[in-house]
Amino acid sequence: MQKPKSPKPARSGKKASSEPREKSKRTLTQNEITESAAFQRATSDAKSYVQDPARLRRLIEDAIGKINIIPRGPFADTWPYLMGMIRLVRAYHQGEYRDISSANLLTIVSALIYFVSPFDVIPDWIPVFGHIDDAFVISLALKSVRGDLDNFMAWETAKV
Repeated sequence: MQKPKSPKPARSGKKASSEPREKSKRTLTQNEITESAAFQRATSDAKSYVQDPARLRRLIEDAIGKINIIPRGPFADTWPYLMGMIRLVRAYHQGEYRDISSANLLTIVSALIYFVSPFDVIPDWIPVFGHIDDAFVISLALKSVRGDLDNFMAWETAKV
């Protein structure tokens, strides 16, 4: 009598071979980014940037330099606010605008530090995907600072 073949090994073999594909397709979670060493470093460095005008100026220059060379695709929804964040930090640095809470200023500076860092959760040199985590951090920051950023942009418009 012949022994019937069990379908289980074939399924488990397929499942094992499909797992890496599934993992490569999954997206990063908020916790994976916010708990990363790069994000933690950006957050802890933000206060020293705000207190050091030379470092803050370099951060602004680096952010402006990066926005001139990156694709806008990952930032489609947040691009105007990213530009607003950079302008706000520049206006703060120049002493023109101070109507922002220190917590929200630190959030924006942290997001910009992460944005300019080439070595974060997904390194910037990886085509297409290298800026997705940067865009995610900008959108996270935007969720908590949008009111102050809108006020800044209204101030900017009224100033002109």
